[in-house]
Amino acid sequence: MKMKALVLSPESRLKEVCSAKCRARLNEYFDVTWNETGRDYTKEELAGMVHDAEVIVTSWGSPSLTEEALEKAGKLRAVGHAAGTVKNLVPKRIFSRGVRVYSAAPRIALSVGEYCLAALLASLRYLPTLDTSLRAGQWRELGLKGRELTGSTVGIVSASSTARAFIKLLAPFHANILIYDPYLSDEAAANLNAKKASLEEVMSCPIISVHVPKLPATERMLNRELIARIPDGAIFINSSRAQCLDEQAFMEALESGRFFAALDVFEKEPLPADHPVRKLPNVLITPHVAGATVQGHLALMEEVVEDIIRGLQNEKTVYEVSERMWEVMA
Repeated sequence: MKMKALVLSPESRLKEVCSAKCRARLNEYFDVTWNETGRDYTKEELAGMVHDAEVIVTSWGSPSLTEEALEKAGKLRAVGHAAGTVKNLVPKRIFSRGVRVYSAAPRIALSVGEYCLAALLASLRYLPTLDTSLRAGQWRELGLKGRELTGSTVGIVSASSTARAFIKLLAPFHANILIYDPYLSDEAAANLNAKKASLEEVMSCPIISVHVPKLPATERMLNRELIARIPDGAIFINSSRAQCLDEQAFMEALESGRFFAALDVFEKEPLPADHPVRKLPNVLITPHVAGATVQGHLALMEEVVEDIIRGLQNEKTVYEVSERMWEVMA
């Protein structure tokens, strides 16, 4: 007899995160209850339908599995999230109940890593600036000469999954990578072809990429003193969360024009029309899309479902979240 599975996402979301192959795989392996309401379930609705669920598959918009729902889900063996963090999706107590948890965050990390590489290469060659200049009728009046990534020193703030994806993409460029993460051992850093460094050292690099999760401990961690360490002519990339920066100090430094930034995240989103960053020529700004790719989103549920099946078959998993991982998630 097939295990019973609940897929919480409505059809509108499934089109984005669940491929035809994934749908077929779910129906092949599980007795699936699909969400045919045309909307996301409420927490109350979810609590009323979990009594015989053995697997629950979620994505953006899905309701959290509350303590009440968890008590009713006596047969539950796995929860798979076809999106990023599961911090607000499942309570910590789920691990003591023996329920295995999966997240597609590492798949999203690949998309973010590619964004960071694209932003870095565009910034090193001044592509946004040169594009604006040429459209204004200038040819080479700016006199800008680009720089190469090959052999450069890159500072990484936090060894998160997005950082690891970015570091892998940097390999062909033979970059010298310094990484700050208080939870990372020297051996783990070496396995990433990186060297552990202090936050002060990383913030003094000519290229800096920020990958910290949004946690109380990371709020304003990049303060005025650390921002002042960013070298003249440096490139600063933030694709994680804006809250890790002292925004006033950062904007003051950015407005001085002494370094270039590529920013995908902001304290207020959508970005206000009158925000001063919109007018700065030394900034590449994008609307929080680093993780948004067609292939990446469509692979999310498929990756998680396959990992759930691996777990059920006692095989090695790729996307499983441990209790310790849950604790330090955004």
